Amino acid sequence: MDDSMNVAVKYGAALGAVVGALGFLLAALDMHMNPALPMIFVGLATIINVLVVFLALTATATAASWLGQVKNGLVLGVVGAVIVFASSWVMTALVFPDYHAEFATAQRAALAGIGLPAEQVEMQMVAYEQATAVGSAFSGALGTVITSLVAAALIGIFKRRKD
Repeated sequence: MDDSMNVAVKYGAALGAVVGALGFLLAALDMHMNPALPMIFVGLATIINVLVVFLALTATATAASWLGQVKNGLVLGVVGAVIVFASSWVMTALVFPDYHAEFATAQRAALAGIGLPAEQVEMQMVAYEQATAVGSAFSGALGTVITSLVAAALIGIFKRRKD
């Protein structure tokens, strides 16, 4: 494995570990029962993802072309996604098995609290009540790969070997 790949794998592992730890922290502090905080988590995870891609591509900029940087971002994203998937699944299936039900209950109360009619609350709740550990973990993993790839494509324009 060349140095660029080593950097991508290391940064991907760091990305997965940080986002996974943040998810566990939110669940451990029962913050998932605040309907706004899961969306804030997604925003924070995205910012962390872009920052990690930026740092990784800065470290590989002198050795990689634009396409090489995109490849580095993809590898970083896939490594991070594997860890994000595993940590999310472990968190919501094993450590906090009531996570999705508690979130749905909090969401239902919040929707009713803003005065939505009962039938609109029920329509909104379908997705929340059908959430699964695998589905949630897959969404996080897919978001990690897509964010890493898009960030690498954009950052790689500026952070690359200049021939």
